[in-house]
Amino acid sequence: MIEKSLLLPREKYAEVSKQYGQSPFTFEIERGGQVLFYFGANHSNDPENHQYPVLREYWKKFLEKTEGKEKIVLVEGSLRPVAPTETEAIEKSSEGGWVTYFAHQEGIPVACPDISSDEFAKIMPELDREQWVLTSFLRWFDSFQKNKKSKLSLEEICEILKRKEYVEGVEVTPAKLKELYKHYIGKDFDENESQNDLVNPNRDDAITNKLAREHSDLREVKIVAEIERYWKEGKSIFIAFGSGHLIIQRPALEELLK
Repeated sequence: MIEKSLLLPREKYAEVSKQYGQSPFTFEIERGGQVLFYFGANHSNDPENHQYPVLREYWKKFLEKTEGKEKIVLVEGSLRPVAPTETEAIEKSSEGGWVTYFAHQEGIPVACPDISSDEFAKIMPELDREQWVLTSFLRWFDSFQKNKKSKLSLEEICEILKRKEYVEGVEVTPAKLKELYKHYIGKDFDENESQNDLVNPNRDDAITNKLAREHSDLREVKIVAEIERYWKEGKSIFIAFGSGHLIIQRPALEELLK
């Protein structure tokens, strides 16, 4: 496992992120015939979003650069099923679905070197389950709030949460989640208000930020370790992760792979 100290410190994130501008953005590493292409995405589910022409050209460049070489594609969160069309891939799974769709066409394996919410709960047995359920709910809500084609009601989000192992022993209803929100955040839940700030791991305002950061830090360490492992196996790597992961991971990857 890599040292967390190789990652960009969270305290420097706001300053460093200004140097990148609006996502998406990219960076590459090349050594001894191997390449790493990192696409820092904006997670848009809109096929007309400006990131997809950029991603298409970046993918084309990767394929040209790695012709005849062993390759792997890495996505965050979870593996996606191969969608029947490019449009559906984007609408259901943003850039992760897009790159899965095209990797399948090229016969390139796709892997997810991430730590799920269930895995995090197992790693952290002392975790307060109510706090973690609230954090996870706000993440889901934030995600679906941004997805104009797939908005879900609170009841539907609760049904998703109920399928997760970490909710065992916690009541998962809209009323209960609003109660937890009031208790831990200190105000009433407003469905029309963005909840992104409360699950931003680079902020330190609420317990949900702290848990999001703890989870994210473990994710970054594992993801970088897995990238290093694939690199040592001689694979060229295409990564499609959120832009924040690129910013946090880049110092470690440049240190370990170059």
